[in-house]
Amino acid sequence: MDNLIKQDQDRLRLFKKYGYDIPRARQFILTKAKISGEGILEVGTGKGHMAVALAKSGLKVVSIDLDRKAQDVSRLKLKSLKLDKTVSLKHMDAERLRYKDNSFDYVISVNFIHHARNPVKCLKEMIRVVKNKLIIADLNKRGEKVMKKVHALNGHSHMASKMSLPGVKEYLKKAGLVVRVYRDVCQTVIIANRGAVK
Repeated sequence: MDNLIKQDQDRLRLFKKYGYDIPRARQFILTKAKISGEGILEVGTGKGHMAVALAKSGLKVVSIDLDRKAQDVSRLKLKSLKLDKTVSLKHMDAERLRYKDNSFDYVISVNFIHHARNPVKCLKEMIRVVKNKLIIADLNKRGEKVMKKVHALNGHSHMASKMSLPGVKEYLKKAGLVVRVYRDVCQTVIIANRGAVK
């Protein structure tokens, strides 16, 4: 358990060394998104960086992912921080969310779209289950370079996105959402509201 958390902390330090401060980037998302309440779905738990940021802000979250190993790291991290009662981790496919229409006030997805096998299906599902605000954050060009560099150090490659962030923005606009875009050091944050921006 301690070993997995240590590996994750070492990796966070490595990203920061190359210019991507992940905890600070998650705070940037929270500042721009202005999330409140309890109806929050996170699509793509990963290693739990966003889940931790949401939970530390006092928010209750349901977080889904298909990668059980990554969610195991998230579970350990949340437990070590005594936040495990605040985040409910579910094993689920983002292309087929097992929730009714308009089930969540907010849907948030960070660094997931570039991993999606079928990003359009995932976006359709996120739009279907969100009532108020959809937040999509993903790597920009600088973030992609940092990610490639860190993955290469471990002998891995990092997958390229099947849908560009401008493509995501256009898709959300065509779906009738009001879209705003915020740029950070290594990520772009797209916030899409149903109806008028509040």
